[in-house]
Amino acid sequence: MLPESFSFVNRFRKYEGNPIIRPGTTEYTADCVFNPGAIVYNGEVRMLCRCINLNMHAAGNNWSVSTLVWARSRDGLSFELDEKPFLAPDENSPYPGGFEDPRLVYIPDEKLYVLTYTGVEGIQRTPGMLALSRDLENWEFIGECFPGRAVSITDRKINGKYWAYYGNSSVFIAWSDDLRTWQTDNMPVIKPRSGHFDSILCESVCAPIINDDGILLLYNGAAGIEYKKKLSKGIYRFRESVNDHCYSIGWALFDRNDPTKLIDRSEDSFIKPELAYELYGISEYTTFGQALVDFGGRRILYYGCSDTRIAAAIAE
Repeated sequence: MLPESFSFVNRFRKYEGNPIIRPGTTEYTADCVFNPGAIVYNGEVRMLCRCINLNMHAAGNNWSVSTLVWARSRDGLSFELDEKPFLAPDENSPYPGGFEDPRLVYIPDEKLYVLTYTGVEGIQRTPGMLALSRDLENWEFIGECFPGRAVSITDRKINGKYWAYYGNSSVFIAWSDDLRTWQTDNMPVIKPRSGHFDSILCESVCAPIINDDGILLLYNGAAGIEYKKKLSKGIYRFRESVNDHCYSIGWALFDRNDPTKLIDRSEDSFIKPELAYELYGISEYTTFGQALVDFGGRRILYYGCSDTRIAAAIAE
C-alpha cells in the first residue's frame, strides 16, 4: 500500500497526444527515439534520448549503434530534438554499440547534475557509466562506475552516503561518499516474482523520490507470454506469438532510513503496453520508463514505446 504522499502514482494517465516524439526528424534519429532521461532546467524540460539510425553499423555482435541526443520543451510535451548527438562513439571507442538508456538527477547539496548511462561494448558487457555537470553544457565524464546498467541515484545523502539502485536482472544497491567512487553489493534488493509483471527481470526507472514516508523507486518489470496473453484480450495482433519480453512499470517502497530495506511493492504494473505504438516496433509489447519530472504543477513520466518512440503519462 502506498502512503498518501506517493498516491500520485495511481493518478497517472497516458497523454492523449502520445507518442510525443517519433523517429525520423534528423539523421541520428532516423529509425528509433526512445528510453529518455529528463530533468527540469531554466524553466524547460531537457530530455536526453537514446537514438538509432540503422544505417550506422556497429562492430562485433552489436545489432545497432545508439547515440544520445538532447531534446527541449517549454511545456513538457512538445519537444525539439538537436540535430547532432550529445554523445556518440567514434571509430576508436571501446563501446562500438554506443551509449544507451540515460538517467538524470539533480543533487541540490552539490549543485550538480548527474548523468548515468550504459556503454555498450558488446551484448554481454554493458557497464553503468557516470558523468557530472553544473550547467548541462560542460561535463566531467567519470567513465565506468557500476558493474551493471540501469543506474538510478538518490538526490541526497542518506546516512552520510549517496545510494544507487542498478542492474537489469534484479535490482542491486551501491553507495558512495562523493558520487565518483562507488561500492556495490551483490545481494539484490528487488528480485523477479513468478506470475507477476516482473517475473523475468526488474530494473529501475529513474532517481527515487524521497520523503518522510519512505523511498519510492519506480521500476520496469519484464514478463513473458502469459502476461502478454492477459494484456492482449481484445487487441488485434499481427502475429499470434511474440518472443520479446513484455515490459511494464511498477513501484517499490523502501525504508526512509535504509535504502536496502524493501517495505512493499506493487502487485501489478500501473503503466503497461496497450496501444498500437506501445505494442509494435523494434521490441514489441514495451512501455519502458526512464524519467520523471515535476513540471508545471504536474508530474510527467516519460517512457519508451517498443524501442521506437517516446510517450508521456501525466499525474495532475
